[in-house]
Amino acid sequence: MIVAFFSYLFYPILGRILSPADYGDLQALISLIAQFTIIFGAFSVVAVNITANTENSYERDAVLGELQKIAFWIIVATFIILLLSISELKSFFNFSSVYPLIGLVIILPISAMATFRNAYLQGSGLFRQLSISGIISSLGRLVFAVGCILLGLGVIGATLGIILSGLAVLIYLYYQTKDSLNLSIKSNLHILEKGSIKKELKYGVLVFFATVLITFYHTSDVLIIKHYFNSVDAGLYSGISAIAKILFFAIGPTSAVLLSSIKIKQSFKENASVLKKSLIISLIVGGIGIFMFSTFSAMIISLMVGKEYASFAHYLPKAGLVMFLAAVVNIFIFYFLALRRFFITALSLVGMFSLGFILFQGHTNIDAVLNNLVISLVFIIILLIVTYAKDYFHNNTCL
Repeated sequence: MIVAFFSYLFYPILGRILSPADYGDLQALISLIAQFTIIFGAFSVVAVNITANTENSYERDAVLGELQKIAFWIIVATFIILLLSISELKSFFNFSSVYPLIGLVIILPISAMATFRNAYLQGSGLFRQLSISGIISSLGRLVFAVGCILLGLGVIGATLGIILSGLAVLIYLYYQTKDSLNLSIKSNLHILEKGSIKKELKYGVLVFFATVLITFYHTSDVLIIKHYFNSVDAGLYSGISAIAKILFFAIGPTSAVLLSSIKIKQSFKENASVLKKSLIISLIVGGIGIFMFSTFSAMIISLMVGKEYASFAHYLPKAGLVMFLAAVVNIFIFYFLALRRFFITALSLVGMFSLGFILFQGHTNIDAVLNNLVISLVFIIILLIVTYAKDYFHNNTCL
């Protein structure tokens, strides 16, 4: 929750010191970072699951080392693709400058290098160290970005702040894990069972599709509106979206704990108990948040990002609902991911198809975009609840 607080402090503060157009560029950059780092998020979830379920440390390090090697080549390919497509991305998302996209090219390798060490802390249940890592990232991003902006660098300074905070996190993670995590695969590779890497990569594909779905749902609103609407409207909505994402980030930490608390070897009842607790937390936080957004929307916006964004205050309750529903989907997805339920691949494809279909049907105004996101999210939640209910009745019947 502390990490979430500092992560969120970044948005209202930068919303006050950047113009709406520059703020729109920054929000679009952050959304693109989320989209392009989906693959590394997939590796992270796989690494957490391996760490939580593999008792032999040599076997764990060998598998993680191999996966890191594969991730390295993906980084190289992504790096090249980004360099070749910077001009097209600038035009498609109406960026005022190419520099944020150059920053994106630099940020991705830094994020990838931190992935496995962060995942090791999470999978080992070292939540204090994991939280400190998050605080360094979120608070460092805020301090560095604000400092660079005050020096007159604008959105370029905000981008530089994200890069510097990423480097600070990487240094901290290396220091925390250098004695307990050996990712040099040469010394441990001989202990791996035949097909073990293939098995983890298969799980990685599952995680990739699941994280694509989640990332699309909580970041696509900014990118869609940035593409279809003018820079001022897109910038003003970005301020609203930043506030609405409080709900997603506030509920998000429960998913991080859920992933390493749900174990394949535990009984259905034990795992279900953890899921129920996570959902109760999300309902309490989400309910309070949406009530506040509906009752005090103009005041919240004026206090957090400034009065110039208040003209878009009527979008806040619905944008908050989108983020709350996305957080609920996230909890269910992480529950099934921890249990390695491969039906999520098909579910994710259905979700992405439904999202794409209905969004292309209605983008004449911002309300239409938000309505379509709500419809798609409710549809996915119903499918997830039905799947969980089938498991519940199956296990109770067996008992």
